Amino acid sequence: MAKLSLGQNVPTFSLVDTEGGLFQLDKHLEEDSNRWHMLVFFRGEWCPVCNEQMEELQQNISAFEDLDVHVIAIASDELDSLRKMKKKHGLDFPVLQDHERAAIDSFGVFMHTEKDPYEDHGEHGEPAIFIIDDEGKLMAQYLQSSPFGRPSADGLLTTIKYIRKNKA
Repeated sequence: MAKLSLGQNVPTFSLVDTEGGLFQLDKHLEEDSNRWHMLVFFRGEWCPVCNEQMEELQQNISAFEDLDVHVIAIASDELDSLRKMKKKHGLDFPVLQDHERAAIDSFGVFMHTEKDPYEDHGEHGEPAIFIIDDEGKLMAQYLQSSPFGRPSADGLLTTIKYIRKNKA
């Protein structure tokens, strides 16, 4: 598992989005270079806590946009399930499939496996959030090893405002 440090350039990846297009983080960061980005890794469409999190992010999307933060969601779930979730919640942000765990592994997201000490919904990535500045550098990260304890949208917005205000 990779360990990322604050201030370092984030790793890049190429993943398929729910529309079937190829999303390349390096190209996206270059084309959208005046904005910050927030990568939100979640367990999958089957997870009720993830559904609540996606709903909350969508309800607060204008507040993130007001701060020039682009939200991007990522899961190792099946593409059809992610499409269903995106439609169900009317998500206005990209939802990407990481079935091969390219982004999950490069960002050091915890994986739940069949060998873990408690049963869960098969193998999947656990929740994680990475806030990336307009230069592609990591400004904050939240890594979870279970479905609970994720920061709220309000907490994330407060963190982004604080970092921007105090960024060297």
